[in-house]
Amino acid sequence: MNPQIMQRISITVDESLAQAFDELIAKRGYQNRSEAFRDLLKKELAQEALVNPSQECVAVVSYTYDHRKALLSKRNVDHQHEHLDMVISSMHVHATHDTCVEAVIAKGPYDKLKVFCENTIAEKGVGCGEINYLPIHEHK
Repeated sequence: MNPQIMQRISITVDESLAQAFDELIAKRGYQNRSEAFRDLLKKELAQEALVNPSQECVAVVSYTYDHRKALLSKRNVDHQHEHLDMVISSMHVHATHDTCVEAVIAKGPYDKLKVFCENTIAEKGVGCGEINYLPIHEHK
């Protein structure tokens, strides 16, 4: 399929849903409904691709922790070194005097990446954490 060719899709929604959608796209700075709808659709299709355990993807795992507790920083670095085949980069930020934020970017098959990311967040001493998976598709 040629990405340059656009197809028109028409949908019908009730007035309250249309108004809520218009408020959302204004809040997010979209120029029109089509741009917003395309992004929503791409996001849903990306998540659907993760049903395939071997789907190649990139993950960004970010988390907070208290740097004074439980040698978490060393354990996390050791965990990353055990997965050098997946870890692309990491960034450490001093958010407050006691709280650090780390972001790790890793790449690999979804099933293996998921285990790595979830184990990172489940580590004792991690405050809050988030994982964002981005499926990789070859553009032709």
